[in-house]
Amino acid sequence: MMLRRWLLAVVMCAGSLCSATQGVRAEDGKPASALASEVVFAVGEWAPMIGENIENFGIHSKRVMDVFRAMGYRVRLEFLPWQRASEQTRQGDYVGTFSWLSTADRAEAFYIPDHPIARAYQKVFYKKSRFPGGLDISSLRDIATLGLRPVGVGSYWYEQAYQRLGIDADIVTNPESAWRFLNAGRADVFVEEEQVGRSDMVEFLGAEAATLYGASEPIKTDDMFILFSRQHPDGKRLWEEFDRYMASDQGLELCQKWHACLASVPTPSTGDR
Repeated sequence: MMLRRWLLAVVMCAGSLCSATQGVRAEDGKPASALASEVVFAVGEWAPMIGENIENFGIHSKRVMDVFRAMGYRVRLEFLPWQRASEQTRQGDYVGTFSWLSTADRAEAFYIPDHPIARAYQKVFYKKSRFPGGLDISSLRDIATLGLRPVGVGSYWYEQAYQRLGIDADIVTNPESAWRFLNAGRADVFVEEEQVGRSDMVEFLGAEAATLYGASEPIKTDDMFILFSRQHPDGKRLWEEFDRYMASDQGLELCQKWHACLASVPTPSTGDR
């Protein structure tokens, strides 16, 4: 399995994303080697943003690969459970992991760039048959006010927020379980990033689900970042190189395409992805 994952990323890098090293200049002004240095990121499954078996390894993966290719590197992805990806990057086994929100705890454990790679829009999903008039929700607090029972995924940003608000949420281990829990009528709502939620509902519940579920307006909007390891010997250098590239004209052109240009110091969020 590990060999297959390595081959997947290398095959991709051998194609359009990582073969274009000719003409790339290193900081010392010398031509970059035809065999660019390899950068290994630890990631998990979060389709359509990141995935081992989807085109370009997902939307966010392609962005990271495009940037590091332009910087003169080739990228390899190691697919792990999300908590392991975070912890092993923190320990220095991997130079970085993506895509994560910026939090105060993470700012202590990782180097977090000024420049995000994406913007996430969190929405509240619900069954239309259960709430035919829709739901007017603009924050997690509204879930408590309306007396709704949410289902959520453990370690996601809202878990601690539910506890602080006194909301009795059913916490499951993965998004598939959450969608099946909601579909069975055992919960009223499920909070998820918009694109991820619409992708997952179809994957787990079938194409018909797209017509059966509604969603609120965004209740939370956050920038998402690469986290660079403070313990990895290349972590600080790559963090600095990434921000320097994203501040360049070429980087600005990329982030404009992503609709995620923000060169300010990350504002700590209150929880996980």
